[in-house]
Amino acid sequence: MRALRKLTFTEFKLFVRAPESVFFVPGLPLLLVVVFGVILNPAGTPEAMRSSLLNYFPAMVLVLTLAIMSILIMPSTLAGYREKGILRRLATTPTKPAMVLVAQLIVSGGMALATLLLVTLAGNLTFGWTMPKNVTGVVVAFVLGVLALLALGLFVASIARTGNAATGIGLFVFFPSLFLSGVAMPAESMPPGIARISEYTPLGAAMHGLRDSWTGAFPAASHLITLAVITVVFGMIAVKLFRWE
Repeated sequence: MRALRKLTFTEFKLFVRAPESVFFVPGLPLLLVVVFGVILNPAGTPEAMRSSLLNYFPAMVLVLTLAIMSILIMPSTLAGYREKGILRRLATTPTKPAMVLVAQLIVSGGMALATLLLVTLAGNLTFGWTMPKNVTGVVVAFVLGVLALLALGLFVASIARTGNAATGIGLFVFFPSLFLSGVAMPAESMPPGIARISEYTPLGAAMHGLRDSWTGAFPAASHLITLAVITVVFGMIAVKLFRWE
């Protein structure tokens, strides 16, 4: 446990020292809160439009940030470690390579939680946005969303031989996911068929679960089951395919 704590602390320091990590977490969520706060708060903004966007916005920021961390940053980091032989060298020490995976998951999960608190509190304290009305639902949807996206990120890391390859694969997964999940635009604005499909994608299920919880409902069972299945399936595949060198 002591070795894992030290490794986790080291991974956290590396995370916050990377410019891209600092920009996307916490920089991007805060920037989006400020931009949307300025747009939505003028007195002339129609209340119906403001309420609709505030229902969509917190979930969008959270899922977007989680996707960037899980599908782009983490796989590139792990594949880079493998490419540079770091994981192979760790295999000869008491710190086993598997601990790197655990440390990465802890750091990513911790930053995801920080993003949730940051978006919620910054929006509420600065612009008077409403707090989540179903806290239990938010926690359940958020935890399952984090697990599903981290499993997807581990899958990307498991099939990428280099850091650049991981970035390329991640981008190939990331951008279509944004437009097929209700993240790039609200599901209400999407064609009905695509909107229905979006509910069964990792980002889409997390979006729907968080949006439902923010308005007071509990996430639909179909969304939670989707996230659980994605976690198990991609997690098992990633464990099977992952190579240390």
